Amino acid sequence: MTRLYLNNTLHAKQELTLDPDQSHYLAKVLRYQIDDMIKIFNEKDGEWTAQITEITKKSVSIKIDEQFSVARPCPPLWLAFSPLKHEAMGFLIEKATELGVTQLQPLITDRCNNHRLNLERLQKNAIEAAQQCERNDIPRVLEPLAFGKFLNALPPILWFAPLERSESESIKQTLEKANHKLPWGFIIGPEGGFSVNEARSIKNHSSVKPIHLGPLILRAETAALSALAIAQSCR
Repeated sequence: MTRLYLNNTLHAKQELTLDPDQSHYLAKVLRYQIDDMIKIFNEKDGEWTAQITEITKKSVSIKIDEQFSVARPCPPLWLAFSPLKHEAMGFLIEKATELGVTQLQPLITDRCNNHRLNLERLQKNAIEAAQQCERNDIPRVLEPLAFGKFLNALPPILWFAPLERSESESIKQTLEKANHKLPWGFIIGPEGGFSVNEARSIKNHSSVKPIHLGPLILRAETAALSALAIAQSCR
């Protein structure tokens, strides 16, 4: 059954008109009809079934039926990353959402190859991924920060940063010993890796633990998703 995220307060018997994009998707792409059922959700009110009550040229209206499940937000999990090129960027946002990331922090690094971010588009990528993977909450895409500014004001969680060609402890060893009661975050460098100065800043930072992901050099999106998958397994 199709799931849609609605940023509304949801309750039984409520009648709503969907936004133009959602209306077009249901009526024109999926060819839904009046009386067909969908699921709607958000991070506060959980997931509900709803019935399509009206279809016009520009809109689709629904009536909420009953609650399907209560809200179940993912545990806090941060991903700070250097923006990638358009296609890889969308892929990263989608898969990070599927792997439970709750905060997505773009970082402007020395070797960043994408300084123009469409945050609205990235947030939409996250919503679409959450709809598909049956999450009730949506990751928040934050405003980009310069790498140095980010390190100077790190959110108070446990941070880990994969470094290429380093003698750091493996991610598995590190995460197995880490405090599982605190939120975790991962700092991922750009294509080509962190610059010498950035790598030095990570190694000297008291709140960041350098790690390695194995002997092979990974693409930035592969490194991020590998770290997140291992983190989910360890937790």
